[in-house]
Amino acid sequence: MKEMSLREKIGQMIMTGFPTTEITPELNELIEKEKIANIILFTYNQESIPQLRKLCLDLHQRIEKSTRYPAFIATDQEGGVVTRLPKEASNVPGAMLIGATGKKEYAYQAGLITGMELKAFGINVDFAPVMDINSNPDNPVIGVRSYSSDPQMVEEFGLNMQKGLLDAKVMATVKHFPGHGDTAVDSHLGLPVIDKDIDSLMKEELKPFIGAISEGVPCVMTTHILFPKLERDKIPATISKTILTGLLREKLGFQGIIITDCLEMGAIKDNYGTAY
Repeated sequence: MKEMSLREKIGQMIMTGFPTTEITPELNELIEKEKIANIILFTYNQESIPQLRKLCLDLHQRIEKSTRYPAFIATDQEGGVVTRLPKEASNVPGAMLIGATGKKEYAYQAGLITGMELKAFGINVDFAPVMDINSNPDNPVIGVRSYSSDPQMVEEFGLNMQKGLLDAKVMATVKHFPGHGDTAVDSHLGLPVIDKDIDSLMKEELKPFIGAISEGVPCVMTTHILFPKLERDKIPATISKTILTGLLREKLGFQGIIITDCLEMGAIKDNYGTAY
């Protein structure tokens, strides 16, 4: 770290996407000049397995050559309704379906299968498992992506998928901290509010995250939600020092990587602005 320039350090902290199935001139410039070291892949980047393997190989080689460090290449491969991989790849059942079996070992198998496939393609970070509790029937964005309405069950099943991914040598990422389950607003479109105090959150929303941290999860993804009883200023968890430093780092003891949910989502873009 001491040998890195400021530009290189900033580049290590940024993850970006791009709109095509090949490296664009604009992305190449970000890698070469700005030293951007981390990439997220969406469905539109992944049209076939051979194409995906080549893309990931090109990204790893270019980023490591430019930055001298290995790249993080990530995707959202939760299984079920949230899948990014090409159609010929595996898609494990979603969280709610796995939870309905009552067999937490299935969550481990889902994580292991997903991780082994991602690793074979060149993807080393999965933005999964979802640790949100399905506590609000009007929630438009979590629903079947959650294992259960029971915090204990979400924790147990989520930890098993986390372990499966890690055993496959893919970095698991628990989301969406400190909890997106009890909302009736999709943060892709608007700015949700959860009006709970810390005691309530510790018993419910935070319980699965506490378990994940105790089991050594390497990465936590934040959510664009207002928690007015935690953060007095009208800013969401993603940009709150009170929540990310005071709660996640200091109170819960997490020392791994914190990554934001997408900063182009409506909750951020429409209320705080997004840089382009």
